[in-house]
Amino acid sequence: MLGIIKTEFLKLKRFHVLLIGLIGMTLPAILSVFTQAVATPEVTTQNFDFFALFNSTIWNSATIFMPVIFTLIGGYLISREYTDNTLKNILTVPVSFQRLLFGKLLAMGILSVLFGFYSYTITLIVGVLSGISGLSAVVLCTGLLQMLGISAFTYIAVLPIIAFTSRKPGIFMGGVIVSFLFGYSAMFIKDVTMRSLYPILSGLTVMRFDTGTFMNTSEHGNLTLSMLSITVMLLLTITIVRLTNPPQAVFKRKKHKKTDILIRKRPKGR
Repeated sequence: MLGIIKTEFLKLKRFHVLLIGLIGMTLPAILSVFTQAVATPEVTTQNFDFFALFNSTIWNSATIFMPVIFTLIGGYLISREYTDNTLKNILTVPVSFQRLLFGKLLAMGILSVLFGFYSYTITLIVGVLSGISGLSAVVLCTGLLQMLGISAFTYIAVLPIIAFTSRKPGIFMGGVIVSFLFGYSAMFIKDVTMRSLYPILSGLTVMRFDTGTFMNTSEHGNLTLSMLSITVMLLLTITIVRLTNPPQAVFKRKKHKKTDILIRKRPKGR
């Protein structure tokens, strides 16, 4: 399994989709500062300090950017094996298709946490360049822990989508659209029970993220229900991967009407 994970990170160096992920994870912090600058006084945060910047960045990341980016890159890593026609070569070695998928999903899980750390660093840079005040050791530690934790939990929330779209080649972009709607819809869930059970919001509850500013509610989610939701998403992913077999089309050779054997014509005199 470690070999598969290591190989996936080596492959990522050659894929431009990683750059898309880095650009995408740069936007939440910039969007937070920009929204604060252009919004009307009635909807702006009165004391927009580093604590508020981290909260806004985490909210934008978890509901918009992370679900899309994680599904895009995770689906791309799997889809490349189909499009590059390398899957049939990989499966000739003693590695099952299910084990290969688990390795790719684990590699993407590690990458999602690294993306969280990258977003945390970008948030610090954007805050300093914007002259935002309120930077302290408590804010730094809280922001880091919440960013890393929510990155992991958001990835778990979209894991079943990535696993399901890996069953057939060429459909992972549909999963990206589903993940976008999955994350965006979280903004409109007000009921405390639904917020606790909704996978995108479950990670926010576990990390004790205050959603009051963004959802106009002061009631905290239920930790037990949120942990149950995350566990269900993990079990659902494992079930999907276990039931997934490599497409038979990968192993079928294309039939050619013409043969590659050249038949020499005999001379007329013989």
